[in-house]
Amino acid sequence: MTSLVSRRKHGFASGPLHNKREPHPVYFLSQRSSFWIATLSVMAFIIGNMIGQHGWYLFMASVLGNQDDSLIVYMGTVSPIEKVPDYSKWSAYGGSAELHTFRQVPQNLLIDLPQYDQYEQLRTRSASTTSSFYSVGNRGSYSTGAENSGSHPGVDIRVPIGTPVRAVANGIVEEIKTGGGYGNVVIVRHPNVPDPDRPNSLTTLYSCYAHLQSFLVSEGDVVQKGQQIAYSGDSGFVTGPHLHFQMDRESAPFHPFWPFTDEEATKAHLTTDQAVDVGLYSERLTEYTVHPMLYVQSNYPSFTQQVVVQDVQAPPVLTREERVALRIHQRLAEHVAEVPASSVVVQTVAANTQDTTVHTAPPLNVLKPAPPAAPVVRLSLAQRIAQSRQERIQERLEREKFATLQVARTPTIVQTSEVASRDTESILMEQVIVANVEVQHDESYSGRGWEKITVQLTDAQGNLIFNPRLDRDIYMHTAYGDAEFRPAILSQVDFVQGEAEVYMLPRGRRTIVIQAQPFQNVSRPMEYVKD
Repeated sequence: MTSLVSRRKHGFASGPLHNKREPHPVYFLSQRSSFWIATLSVMAFIIGNMIGQHGWYLFMASVLGNQDDSLIVYMGTVSPIEKVPDYSKWSAYGGSAELHTFRQVPQNLLIDLPQYDQYEQLRTRSASTTSSFYSVGNRGSYSTGAENSGSHPGVDIRVPIGTPVRAVANGIVEEIKTGGGYGNVVIVRHPNVPDPDRPNSLTTLYSCYAHLQSFLVSEGDVVQKGQQIAYSGDSGFVTGPHLHFQMDRESAPFHPFWPFTDEEATKAHLTTDQAVDVGLYSERLTEYTVHPMLYVQSNYPSFTQQVVVQDVQAPPVLTREERVALRIHQRLAEHVAEVPASSVVVQTVAANTQDTTVHTAPPLNVLKPAPPAAPVVRLSLAQRIAQSRQERIQERLEREKFATLQVARTPTIVQTSEVASRDTESILMEQVIVANVEVQHDESYSGRGWEKITVQLTDAQGNLIFNPRLDRDIYMHTAYGDAEFRPAILSQVDFVQGEAEVYMLPRGRRTIVIQAQPFQNVSRPMEYVKD
Protein backbone atom coordinates (compact mmCIF):
# COMPACT_ATOMS: atom_id res chain seq x y z
CA MET A 1 0.00 0.00 0.00
CA THR A 2 1.42 3.32 -1.09
CA SER A 3 1.39 6.04 1.55
CA LEU A 4 1.11 9.76 0.95
CA VAL A 5 4.33 11.69 1.45
CA SER A 6 4.29 15.38 2.36
CA ARG A 7 5.99 17.72 -0.09
CA ARG A 8 8.16 19.06 2.65
CA LYS A 9 10.00 15.75 2.74
CA HIS A 10 10.90 16.08 -0.92
CA GLY A 11 12.34 19.58 -0.44
CA PHE A 12 10.18 21.74 -2.77
CA ALA A 13 7.22 24.18 -2.50
CA SER A 14 4.23 25.03 -4.76
CA GLY A 15 2.90 28.44 -5.74
CA PRO A 16 0.52 30.12 -8.33
CA LEU A 17 1.89 30.89 -11.76
CA HIS A 18 0.00 34.27 -11.79
CA ASN A 19 0.39 36.07 -8.49
CA LYS A 20 -2.41 38.67 -9.25
CA ARG A 21 -5.61 38.69 -7.21
CA GLU A 22 -8.77 38.35 -9.27
CA PRO A 23 -11.41 41.15 -8.74
CA HIS A 24 -14.95 40.59 -7.45
CA PRO A 25 -17.60 39.68 -10.08
CA VAL A 26 -19.31 43.04 -9.48
CA TYR A 27 -16.18 44.65 -10.91
CA PHE A 28 -16.79 43.02 -14.26
CA LEU A 29 -20.47 44.10 -14.18
CA SER A 30 -19.48 47.70 -13.55
CA GLN A 31 -17.34 47.60 -16.67
CA ARG A 32 -20.24 46.60 -18.88
CA SER A 33 -22.67 49.53 -19.41
CA SER A 34 -24.82 47.39 -21.66
CA PHE A 35 -25.80 45.28 -18.65
CA TRP A 36 -27.15 48.28 -16.78
CA ILE A 37 -28.90 49.64 -19.86
CA ALA A 38 -30.67 46.32 -20.33
CA THR A 39 -31.64 46.14 -16.65
CA LEU A 40 -33.08 49.67 -16.61
CA SER A 41 -34.94 49.00 -19.86
CA VAL A 42 -36.66 45.95 -18.38
CA MET A 43 -37.65 47.89 -15.25
CA ALA A 44 -38.99 50.79 -17.33
CA PHE A 45 -41.02 48.37 -19.44
CA ILE A 46 -42.57 46.72 -16.38
CA ILE A 47 -43.40 50.04 -14.69
CA GLY A 48 -44.80 51.57 -17.88
CA ASN A 49 -46.96 48.52 -18.51
CA MET A 50 -48.41 48.70 -14.98
CA ILE A 51 -49.14 52.42 -15.28
CA GLY A 52 -50.71 51.97 -18.71
CA GLN A 53 -53.04 49.20 -17.56
CA HIS A 54 -53.91 50.33 -14.03
CA GLY A 55 -53.13 54.04 -13.93
CA TRP A 56 -50.54 56.12 -12.12
CA TYR A 57 -52.61 56.45 -8.96
CA LEU A 58 -53.00 52.67 -8.49
CA PHE A 59 -49.30 52.09 -9.25
CA MET A 60 -48.19 54.61 -6.63
CA ALA A 61 -50.69 53.20 -4.15
CA SER A 62 -49.27 49.68 -4.68
CA VAL A 63 -45.70 50.93 -4.20
CA LEU A 64 -46.15 53.52 -1.45
CA GLY A 65 -49.37 52.35 0.16
CA ASN A 66 -52.23 54.80 0.73
CA GLN A 67 -51.88 57.83 -1.51
CA ASP A 68 -52.35 61.39 -0.27
CA ASP A 69 -55.82 62.52 -1.42
CA SER A 70 -54.98 66.19 -0.97
CA LEU A 71 -54.14 66.27 -4.68
CA ILE A 72 -57.84 65.78 -5.48
CA VAL A 73 -59.32 69.29 -5.46
CA TYR A 74 -63.04 69.90 -5.18
CA MET A 75 -64.28 72.09 -8.06
CA GLY A 76 -68.05 71.83 -7.80
CA THR A 77 -70.56 69.26 -9.00
CA VAL A 78 -72.63 68.40 -12.07
CA SER A 79 -75.52 66.01 -12.69
CA PRO A 80 -74.65 62.41 -13.69
CA ILE A 81 -76.56 62.76 -16.98
CA GLU A 82 -76.18 65.79 -19.24
CA LYS A 83 -78.71 65.18 -22.04
CA VAL A 84 -81.95 63.21 -22.08
CA PRO A 85 -84.67 62.84 -24.71
CA ASP A 86 -87.74 65.03 -24.60
CA TYR A 87 -90.02 62.04 -24.12
CA SER A 88 -93.24 63.86 -24.96
CA LYS A 89 -91.88 64.87 -28.39
CA TRP A 90 -89.89 61.67 -28.97
CA SER A 91 -92.95 59.51 -28.38
CA ALA A 92 -94.77 61.44 -31.13
CA TYR A 93 -92.16 60.04 -33.54
CA GLY A 94 -92.54 56.52 -32.13
CA GLY A 95 -89.50 56.73 -29.86
CA SER A 96 -89.28 54.81 -26.60
CA ALA A 97 -86.57 54.52 -23.97
CA GLU A 98 -87.40 50.82 -23.61
CA LEU A 99 -87.10 50.02 -27.34
CA HIS A 100 -84.50 52.45 -28.69
CA THR A 101 -80.98 53.54 -27.77
CA PHE A 102 -79.54 56.96 -27.09
CA ARG A 103 -77.91 57.07 -30.54
CA GLN A 104 -81.35 56.76 -32.14
CA VAL A 105 -82.64 59.94 -30.48
CA PRO A 106 -82.69 62.93 -32.89
CA GLN A 107 -80.32 65.66 -31.79
CA ASN A 108 -83.04 68.30 -31.85
CA LEU A 109 -85.02 66.27 -29.28
CA LEU A 110 -82.24 66.18 -26.68
CA ILE A 111 -82.66 68.49 -23.70
CA ASP A 112 -80.76 69.12 -20.48
CA LEU A 113 -81.68 66.80 -17.63
CA PRO A 114 -84.42 68.66 -15.70
CA GLN A 115 -83.72 69.52 -12.11
CA TYR A 116 -84.88 67.11 -9.47
CA ASP A 117 -87.90 68.71 -7.80
CA GLN A 118 -88.15 67.21 -4.32
CA TYR A 119 -91.66 68.55 -3.70
CA GLU A 120 -92.92 67.29 -7.05
CA GLN A 121 -91.36 63.87 -6.43
CA LEU A 122 -93.15 63.68 -3.08
CA ARG A 123 -96.46 63.86 -4.95
CA THR A 124 -95.58 61.20 -7.52
CA ARG A 125 -98.09 58.38 -7.62
CA SER A 126 -96.78 56.17 -10.44
CA ALA A 127 -93.21 55.05 -11.01
CA SER A 128 -94.06 54.06 -14.60
CA THR A 129 -95.11 57.48 -15.85
CA THR A 130 -93.64 57.77 -19.34
CA SER A 131 -93.11 61.53 -19.10
CA SER A 132 -91.17 61.32 -15.83
CA PHE A 133 -87.39 61.59 -15.86
CA TYR A 134 -86.98 60.30 -12.29
CA SER A 135 -88.87 57.01 -12.07
CA VAL A 136 -87.96 56.38 -8.41
CA GLY A 137 -87.10 59.13 -5.96
CA ASN A 138 -84.61 59.04 -3.11
CA ARG A 139 -85.78 56.64 -0.39
CA GLY A 140 -88.69 55.86 -2.70
CA SER A 141 -90.74 52.76 -3.45
CA TYR A 142 -91.11 50.72 -6.61
CA SER A 143 -94.91 50.96 -6.48
CA THR A 144 -95.23 54.77 -6.55
CA GLY A 145 -91.73 56.16 -7.09
CA ALA A 146 -92.51 58.93 -4.59
CA GLU A 147 -89.70 60.22 -2.41
CA ASN A 148 -89.61 58.99 1.22
CA SER A 149 -92.18 56.28 0.45
CA GLY A 150 -89.82 53.29 0.74
CA SER A 151 -86.21 52.23 1.26
CA HIS A 152 -84.77 52.54 -2.25
CA PRO A 153 -81.34 54.22 -1.98
CA GLY A 154 -80.61 57.03 -4.42
CA VAL A 155 -82.68 57.84 -7.51
CA ASP A 156 -83.46 56.05 -10.76
CA ILE A 157 -83.08 58.25 -13.85
CA ARG A 158 -85.04 57.04 -16.86
CA VAL A 159 -82.68 57.05 -19.86
CA PRO A 160 -82.30 54.85 -22.96
CA ILE A 161 -79.44 52.37 -23.31
CA GLY A 162 -76.15 53.98 -24.29
CA THR A 163 -76.72 57.35 -22.59
CA PRO A 164 -73.36 58.90 -21.59
CA VAL A 165 -72.79 58.89 -17.83
CA ARG A 166 -70.38 61.40 -16.29
CA ALA A 167 -68.61 61.83 -12.96
CA VAL A 168 -70.43 64.30 -10.73
CA ALA A 169 -67.20 65.64 -9.16
CA ASN A 170 -63.43 65.18 -9.13
CA GLY A 171 -62.42 61.85 -7.64
CA ILE A 172 -60.79 58.44 -8.00
CA VAL A 173 -62.41 55.31 -9.43
CA GLU A 174 -62.49 53.21 -6.28
CA GLU A 175 -64.02 50.02 -7.63
CA ILE A 176 -65.73 48.49 -10.66
CA LYS A 177 -68.20 45.68 -10.06
CA THR A 178 -70.06 43.32 -12.37
CA GLY A 179 -72.92 40.95 -11.65
CA GLY A 180 -75.44 40.99 -8.84
CA GLY A 181 -78.56 43.08 -8.50
CA TYR A 182 -76.80 46.32 -9.42
CA GLY A 183 -75.31 44.82 -12.58
CA ASN A 184 -72.31 46.77 -13.85
CA VAL A 185 -71.32 49.42 -11.31
CA VAL A 186 -68.72 52.20 -11.18
CA ILE A 187 -67.88 53.56 -7.72
CA VAL A 188 -66.01 56.88 -7.54
CA ARG A 189 -64.50 58.17 -4.30
CA HIS A 190 -64.64 61.95 -3.80
CA PRO A 191 -62.24 63.12 -1.06
CA ASN A 192 -62.15 66.65 0.34
CA VAL A 193 -65.71 67.59 -0.64
CA PRO A 194 -68.15 69.72 1.42
CA ASP A 195 -70.12 67.81 4.01
CA PRO A 196 -73.86 68.25 3.26
CA ASP A 197 -74.61 68.47 6.98
CA ARG A 198 -71.70 70.86 7.72
CA PRO A 199 -70.73 72.53 4.43
CA ASN A 200 -67.89 74.47 6.07
CA SER A 201 -66.09 71.18 6.77
CA LEU A 202 -64.74 68.48 4.45
CA THR A 203 -65.63 64.81 4.12
CA THR A 204 -65.35 61.89 1.70
CA LEU A 205 -68.33 60.70 -0.34
CA TYR A 206 -68.79 57.85 -2.81
CA SER A 207 -70.87 58.24 -5.97
CA CYS A 208 -72.26 55.00 -7.41
CA TYR A 209 -73.51 54.49 -10.98
CA ALA A 210 -75.34 51.17 -11.50
CA HIS A 211 -77.04 49.09 -14.24
CA LEU A 212 -74.44 50.26 -16.77
CA GLN A 213 -73.89 48.89 -20.25
CA SER A 214 -70.11 49.43 -20.40
CA PHE A 215 -67.23 51.25 -18.70
CA LEU A 216 -64.81 53.90 -19.96
CA VAL A 217 -62.55 53.97 -16.87
CA SER A 218 -60.51 51.54 -14.79
CA GLU A 219 -59.93 51.16 -11.07
CA GLY A 220 -57.53 53.79 -9.80
CA ASP A 221 -58.21 56.31 -12.57
CA VAL A 222 -58.43 59.93 -11.48
CA VAL A 223 -61.55 61.45 -13.05
CA GLN A 224 -62.57 65.07 -13.45
CA LYS A 225 -65.95 66.66 -12.88
CA GLY A 226 -68.10 66.07 -15.97
CA GLN A 227 -65.79 63.41 -17.43
CA GLN A 228 -67.61 60.61 -19.23
CA ILE A 229 -67.04 57.36 -17.35
CA ALA A 230 -69.63 54.89 -18.68
CA TYR A 231 -72.74 54.25 -20.77
CA SER A 232 -76.10 53.52 -19.17
CA GLY A 233 -77.79 50.18 -19.70
CA ASP A 234 -80.10 47.58 -18.20
CA SER A 235 -77.71 45.15 -16.49
CA GLY A 236 -78.64 43.51 -13.20
CA PHE A 237 -82.14 43.18 -11.79
CA VAL A 238 -84.16 45.82 -13.67
CA THR A 239 -87.52 46.20 -15.37
CA GLY A 240 -86.21 48.63 -17.97
CA PRO A 241 -83.15 50.67 -18.94
CA HIS A 242 -82.23 53.41 -16.47
CA LEU A 243 -79.35 54.80 -14.42
CA HIS A 244 -79.29 54.11 -10.70
CA PHE A 245 -77.42 56.96 -9.01
CA GLN A 246 -76.67 57.19 -5.30
CA MET A 247 -74.11 58.81 -3.02
CA ASP A 248 -72.80 57.04 0.08
CA ARG A 249 -71.03 58.38 3.12
CA GLU A 250 -67.56 57.18 3.98
CA SER A 251 -68.98 55.42 7.04
CA ALA A 252 -71.12 53.07 4.92
CA PRO A 253 -70.02 49.43 5.42
CA PHE A 254 -69.96 48.79 1.66
CA HIS A 255 -70.63 50.55 -1.63
CA PRO A 256 -73.12 50.87 -3.15
CA PHE A 257 -74.97 50.67 0.15
CA TRP A 258 -78.20 48.68 0.43
CA PRO A 259 -80.30 49.07 3.60
CA PHE A 260 -81.13 45.39 4.25
CA THR A 261 -79.87 41.90 3.48
CA ASP A 262 -81.76 39.01 1.89
CA GLU A 263 -81.87 37.29 5.28
CA GLU A 264 -83.49 40.34 6.90
CA ALA A 265 -86.12 40.54 4.16
CA THR A 266 -86.83 36.81 4.42
CA LYS A 267 -87.11 37.07 8.19
CA ALA A 268 -89.74 39.79 7.69
CA HIS A 269 -91.56 37.46 5.20
CA LEU A 270 -91.03 39.95 2.38
CA THR A 271 -89.56 39.80 -1.08
CA THR A 272 -86.96 42.39 -2.04
CA ASP A 273 -89.51 44.54 -3.88
CA GLN A 274 -91.99 44.30 -1.01
CA ALA A 275 -89.30 45.22 1.52
CA VAL A 276 -88.43 48.33 -0.50
CA ASP A 277 -92.10 49.33 -0.80
CA VAL A 278 -92.73 49.09 2.95
CA GLY A 279 -89.50 50.97 3.76
CA LEU A 280 -87.65 48.17 5.54
CA TYR A 281 -84.71 49.71 7.48
CA SER A 282 -85.06 53.01 5.64
CA GLU A 283 -83.50 54.76 8.65
CA ARG A 284 -80.17 53.26 7.64
CA LEU A 285 -80.24 55.34 4.45
CA THR A 286 -80.24 58.51 6.53
CA GLU A 287 -77.14 57.32 8.37
CA TYR A 288 -75.10 56.01 5.45
CA THR A 289 -76.26 57.94 2.35
CA VAL A 290 -76.97 61.50 1.24
CA HIS A 291 -79.61 62.76 -1.18
CA PRO A 292 -77.66 62.45 -4.46
CA MET A 293 -79.55 64.88 -6.69
CA LEU A 294 -79.96 67.60 -4.08
CA TYR A 295 -76.25 67.38 -3.32
CA VAL A 296 -75.10 67.76 -6.94
CA GLN A 297 -77.72 70.46 -7.60
CA SER A 298 -76.49 72.42 -4.58
CA ASN A 299 -73.07 72.68 -6.28
CA TYR A 300 -71.33 73.88 -3.14
CA PRO A 301 -68.63 76.50 -3.87
CA SER A 302 -64.99 75.66 -3.29
CA PHE A 303 -63.38 76.83 -0.07
CA THR A 304 -61.11 79.30 -1.84
CA GLN A 305 -63.94 81.80 -2.19
CA GLN A 306 -64.10 84.79 0.14
CA VAL A 307 -67.40 85.00 1.94
CA VAL A 308 -68.79 88.22 3.37
CA VAL A 309 -71.22 87.90 6.25
CA GLN A 310 -73.87 90.54 6.71
CA ASP A 311 -76.46 90.43 9.44
CA VAL A 312 -79.77 92.14 8.88
CA GLN A 313 -82.14 93.05 11.66
CA ALA A 314 -85.50 91.37 11.64
CA PRO A 315 -88.12 93.29 9.66
CA PRO A 316 -91.18 94.65 11.42
CA VAL A 317 -94.02 92.17 11.65
CA LEU A 318 -97.03 93.33 9.66
CA THR A 319 -100.30 91.63 8.93
CA ARG A 320 -101.19 90.82 5.34
CA GLU A 321 -103.81 93.57 5.29
CA GLU A 322 -101.24 96.13 6.47
CA ARG A 323 -98.69 95.02 3.87
CA VAL A 324 -101.18 95.15 1.00
CA ALA A 325 -102.50 98.56 2.03
CA LEU A 326 -98.99 99.94 2.43
CA ARG A 327 -97.79 98.64 -0.94
CA ILE A 328 -100.83 99.89 -2.82
CA HIS A 329 -100.33 103.30 -1.23
CA GLN A 330 -96.65 103.27 -2.25
CA ARG A 331 -97.46 102.29 -5.82
CA LEU A 332 -100.05 105.05 -6.13
CA ALA A 333 -97.58 107.55 -4.70
CA GLU A 334 -95.01 106.44 -7.29
CA HIS A 335 -97.54 107.08 -10.05
CA VAL A 336 -98.04 110.58 -8.69
CA ALA A 337 -94.31 111.31 -8.95
CA GLU A 338 -93.58 109.46 -12.20
CA VAL A 339 -96.65 109.53 -14.43
CA PRO A 340 -96.04 112.17 -17.12
CA ALA A 341 -98.57 113.02 -19.76
CA SER A 342 -97.95 114.58 -23.16
CA SER A 343 -100.34 117.46 -23.82
CA VAL A 344 -102.54 116.47 -20.90
CA VAL A 345 -105.62 118.53 -20.24
CA VAL A 346 -105.94 119.05 -16.49
CA GLN A 347 -109.36 120.05 -15.25
CA THR A 348 -109.63 121.90 -11.97
CA VAL A 349 -112.90 120.95 -10.40
CA ALA A 350 -114.91 122.63 -7.74
CA ALA A 351 -115.27 121.02 -4.34
CA ASN A 352 -118.48 119.27 -3.44
CA THR A 353 -119.76 117.70 -0.31
CA GLN A 354 -120.28 114.31 -1.95
CA ASP A 355 -117.32 112.90 -3.89
CA THR A 356 -117.30 109.95 -6.24
CA THR A 357 -114.29 107.98 -7.53
CA VAL A 358 -114.27 107.27 -11.26
CA HIS A 359 -111.64 105.50 -13.37
CA THR A 360 -110.46 107.02 -16.60
CA ALA A 361 -107.94 105.69 -19.07
CA PRO A 362 -104.53 107.39 -19.25
CA PRO A 363 -103.11 109.84 -19.90
CA LEU A 364 -104.58 111.65 -16.90
CA ASN A 365 -102.52 113.36 -14.23
CA VAL A 366 -103.35 112.77 -10.59
CA LEU A 367 -103.60 116.03 -8.71
CA LYS A 368 -102.84 114.55 -5.28
CA PRO A 369 -101.99 111.18 -3.77
CA ALA A 370 -104.65 108.88 -2.44
CA PRO A 371 -105.59 109.32 1.21
CA PRO A 372 -103.76 107.15 3.72
CA ALA A 373 -105.10 103.70 4.45
CA ALA A 374 -107.68 103.32 7.15
CA PRO A 375 -106.67 101.68 10.44
CA VAL A 376 -106.52 97.92 10.16
CA VAL A 377 -108.95 95.90 12.22
CA ARG A 378 -109.19 92.17 12.78
CA LEU A 379 -111.51 90.64 10.21
CA SER A 380 -113.30 87.33 10.05
CA LEU A 381 -112.32 84.67 7.51
CA ALA A 382 -115.16 85.61 5.16
CA GLN A 383 -114.26 89.30 5.41
CA ARG A 384 -110.59 88.55 4.69
CA ILE A 385 -111.54 86.51 1.60
CA ALA A 386 -113.74 89.34 0.34
CA GLN A 387 -111.02 91.88 1.02
CA SER A 388 -108.43 89.72 -0.74
CA ARG A 389 -110.71 89.55 -3.78
CA GLN A 390 -111.05 93.33 -3.74
CA GLU A 391 -107.25 93.67 -3.55
CA ARG A 392 -106.81 91.50 -6.63
CA ILE A 393 -109.34 93.61 -8.51
CA GLN A 394 -107.34 96.68 -7.53
CA GLU A 395 -104.17 94.94 -8.73
CA ARG A 396 -105.71 94.22 -12.14
CA LEU A 397 -106.70 97.85 -12.42
CA GLU A 398 -103.11 98.88 -11.75
CA ARG A 399 -101.83 96.50 -14.43
CA GLU A 400 -104.14 98.15 -16.93
CA LYS A 401 -102.53 101.48 -16.02
CA PHE A 402 -105.68 103.22 -14.84
CA ALA A 403 -105.34 106.44 -12.91
CA THR A 404 -107.67 107.50 -10.11
CA LEU A 405 -109.26 110.95 -10.08
CA GLN A 406 -111.49 112.38 -7.36
CA VAL A 407 -114.32 114.42 -8.95
CA ALA A 408 -117.57 115.79 -7.69
CA ARG A 409 -120.82 114.06 -8.52
CA THR A 410 -121.85 117.13 -10.52
CA PRO A 411 -118.46 118.68 -11.30
CA THR A 412 -118.19 122.31 -12.18
CA ILE A 413 -115.19 123.15 -14.36
CA VAL A 414 -113.53 126.31 -13.11
CA GLN A 415 -110.43 126.42 -15.33
CA THR A 416 -108.89 124.38 -18.14
CA SER A 417 -105.13 124.47 -18.72
CA GLU A 418 -102.66 122.57 -20.91
CA VAL A 419 -99.56 121.07 -19.26
CA ALA A 420 -96.42 120.11 -21.17
CA SER A 421 -94.45 117.14 -19.89
CA ARG A 422 -92.02 114.40 -20.87
CA ASP A 423 -92.64 111.45 -23.17
CA THR A 424 -95.15 108.89 -21.92
CA GLU A 425 -93.31 105.89 -23.38
CA SER A 426 -92.21 104.62 -19.96
CA ILE A 427 -95.81 104.60 -18.70
CA LEU A 428 -97.44 103.18 -21.79
CA MET A 429 -94.73 100.52 -22.15
CA GLU A 430 -96.20 97.08 -22.77
CA GLN A 431 -95.97 94.66 -19.88
CA VAL A 432 -93.60 91.70 -20.25
CA ILE A 433 -94.61 88.20 -19.18
CA VAL A 434 -92.42 86.76 -16.44
CA ALA A 435 -90.49 83.69 -17.63
CA ASN A 436 -88.17 83.02 -14.68
CA VAL A 437 -87.41 84.12 -11.15
CA GLU A 438 -83.87 84.76 -9.89
CA VAL A 439 -83.02 84.71 -6.18
CA GLN A 440 -79.98 86.83 -5.26
CA HIS A 441 -78.10 86.67 -1.94
CA ASP A 442 -74.58 86.90 -0.50
CA GLU A 443 -74.08 83.08 -0.48
CA SER A 444 -73.66 82.80 3.31
CA TYR A 445 -75.46 83.21 6.61
CA SER A 446 -74.37 83.37 10.23
CA GLY A 447 -77.48 81.91 11.84
CA ARG A 448 -77.83 84.88 14.23
CA GLY A 449 -80.67 86.71 12.55
CA TRP A 450 -82.69 87.36 9.44
CA GLU A 451 -80.95 87.40 6.06
CA LYS A 452 -82.12 89.70 3.28
CA ILE A 453 -82.53 88.19 -0.18
CA THR A 454 -83.71 89.76 -3.41
CA VAL A 455 -86.21 88.13 -5.77
CA GLN A 456 -85.99 89.33 -9.38
CA LEU A 457 -88.45 88.78 -12.23
CA THR A 458 -86.72 88.03 -15.55
CA ASP A 459 -87.71 87.32 -19.12
CA ALA A 460 -86.75 84.31 -21.23
CA GLN A 461 -83.30 85.85 -21.92
CA GLY A 462 -82.58 86.39 -18.22
CA ASN A 463 -83.03 90.18 -18.33
CA LEU A 464 -84.65 92.01 -15.42
CA ILE A 465 -88.23 93.08 -16.19
CA PHE A 466 -89.09 96.59 -15.03
CA ASN A 467 -92.74 96.36 -16.06
CA PRO A 468 -93.62 92.72 -15.33
CA ARG A 469 -96.82 90.84 -15.82
CA LEU A 470 -97.16 88.23 -13.07
CA ASP A 471 -100.39 86.25 -13.29
CA ARG A 472 -99.78 83.97 -10.31
CA ASP A 473 -98.38 84.13 -6.82
CA ILE A 474 -94.82 83.08 -5.98
CA TYR A 475 -94.26 80.75 -3.02
CA MET A 476 -90.88 80.91 -1.29
CA HIS A 477 -89.47 77.69 0.12
CA THR A 478 -86.21 75.76 0.34
CA ALA A 479 -85.14 73.09 -2.13
CA TYR A 480 -82.44 72.08 0.35
CA GLY A 481 -82.16 72.93 4.01
CA ASP A 482 -84.78 74.56 6.23
CA ALA A 483 -85.70 78.23 6.64
CA GLU A 484 -88.59 80.63 7.30
CA PHE A 485 -89.49 83.41 4.84
CA ARG A 486 -91.22 86.78 5.33
CA PRO A 487 -93.26 87.20 3.29
CA ALA A 488 -93.63 83.58 2.17
CA ILE A 489 -96.00 84.46 -0.70
CA LEU A 490 -95.26 87.19 -3.26
CA SER A 491 -97.71 88.78 -5.68
CA GLN A 492 -97.24 91.46 -8.30
CA VAL A 493 -97.84 94.26 -5.81
CA ASP A 494 -94.75 93.13 -3.87
CA PHE A 495 -92.40 93.96 -6.75
CA VAL A 496 -90.97 97.39 -7.47
CA GLN A 497 -89.14 97.72 -10.78
CA GLY A 498 -89.12 93.92 -11.04
CA GLU A 499 -87.53 93.30 -7.61
CA ALA A 500 -88.86 92.33 -4.19
CA GLU A 501 -87.09 92.01 -0.86
CA VAL A 502 -87.66 88.91 1.25
CA TYR A 503 -86.26 88.12 4.69
CA MET A 504 -85.14 84.60 5.51
CA LEU A 505 -84.50 83.04 8.94
CA PRO A 506 -82.38 79.83 8.64
CA ARG A 507 -83.33 76.84 10.78
CA GLY A 508 -80.17 74.97 11.72
CA ARG A 509 -76.80 75.09 10.02
CA ARG A 510 -77.40 73.13 6.85
CA THR A 511 -76.69 74.70 3.49
CA ILE A 512 -79.80 76.36 2.07
CA VAL A 513 -80.91 76.35 -1.56
CA ILE A 514 -83.93 78.57 -2.25
CA GLN A 515 -86.62 77.94 -4.84
CA ALA A 516 -89.48 80.22 -5.84
CA GLN A 517 -92.40 78.03 -6.87
CA PRO A 518 -93.96 77.51 -9.38
CA PHE A 519 -90.73 78.39 -11.21
CA GLN A 520 -88.05 75.69 -11.33
CA ASN A 521 -84.93 77.85 -10.93
CA VAL A 522 -83.00 77.46 -7.69
CA SER A 523 -80.62 79.88 -6.06
CA ARG A 524 -76.93 79.46 -5.39
CA PRO A 525 -76.22 77.64 -2.12
CA MET A 526 -76.11 79.66 1.10
CA GLU A 527 -73.54 78.23 3.51
CA TYR A 528 -73.38 78.61 7.25
CA VAL A 529 -70.30 80.63 8.25
CA LYS A 530 -69.31 80.86 11.89
CA ASP A 531 -68.33 84.34 13.05
